[in-house]
Amino acid sequence: MHPSKSTIFFTVFSGTGYGIILCLSCLSLITQINFDSDFKLILIIVSFAFICSGLLSSTLHLGHPERAWRSFSQWKSSWLSREGLAAIFTFIPLVLFYLLWYLENNLFIFFLHLSSILCLVTVYCTGQIYATLKTIPVWNNKLVTPIYIINAICMGALSIYCLACFYEVKVIYLYHLTISSLVLCLFFKLTYWYYINKNTKSTANSATGLGGKNKNVSLFEGPHTGKNFLTTEMINKIKKEKANFLRVCFSILTCVLPIYMIVQEASLIIDIFILKLSFFIIFIFAIIGMLIERYLFFIQAKHVVSLYYGENKV
Repeated sequence: MHPSKSTIFFTVFSGTGYGIILCLSCLSLITQINFDSDFKLILIIVSFAFICSGLLSSTLHLGHPERAWRSFSQWKSSWLSREGLAAIFTFIPLVLFYLLWYLENNLFIFFLHLSSILCLVTVYCTGQIYATLKTIPVWNNKLVTPIYIINAICMGALSIYCLACFYEVKVIYLYHLTISSLVLCLFFKLTYWYYINKNTKSTANSATGLGGKNKNVSLFEGPHTGKNFLTTEMINKIKKEKANFLRVCFSILTCVLPIYMIVQEASLIIDIFILKLSFFIIFIFAIIGMLIERYLFFIQAKHVVSLYYGENKV
């Protein structure tokens, strides 16, 4: 599939913003999150900015963004419509949570949990948009939606951890939440890559109905000589060597490097400013790694229509 820049940005940044809320909700169940006003404010600004920038960027993928409102009417059958509605409904309790949390009103905890549920529903709907597409076998996978959710949680936890380091705030259990979510993120992604590499359901044989189990159907001539919508949007290729290199980049930048830095933090003898700068760089690297992961998610997805354009299997 054609890797749309706006969609990649949307899934990474809005997911990170929602992940911050999900992590705050998890932490509030086991510890106090009544931080000082400065730390609260930066968390509010970062999460809200990520969510809004991601959602706004998603409209750039539309041919007619001014008609986006019409998609909400198809909520009975469309996961895209459900995602849009969930995102809109999330804003009401989310803004109330921000306000009450900053003002130290005890009602904030109710709106935090309500917001986190709606954030989870929104991310779930985003994953289901792709997981329910049977025409793209590597997306029609039970791991796709959990990966979207764990990606959001691990990036949200890492965001809070890096900001806590910058503001010198100690958040109990955040260390364990961040490490465990990053490990799960890497595990789920490695499992997904292994699965899509080993399982091929659609072949030229099954697409055309020709040939037997021991016979391979090959394309004699393409449907046409020029490019069209299908070849530019549905059929994109990436060399296996490049894809594997990018997979390694994601694994190191988003998972291995942050885990190593967090584990080693206690034993480091380093100036506090350098430590803060290091965690800021680690977070930037993690975002870059997640953007790479989203790019691979799209560029490696083969639509079944590609079987009629020379591909032997998808």
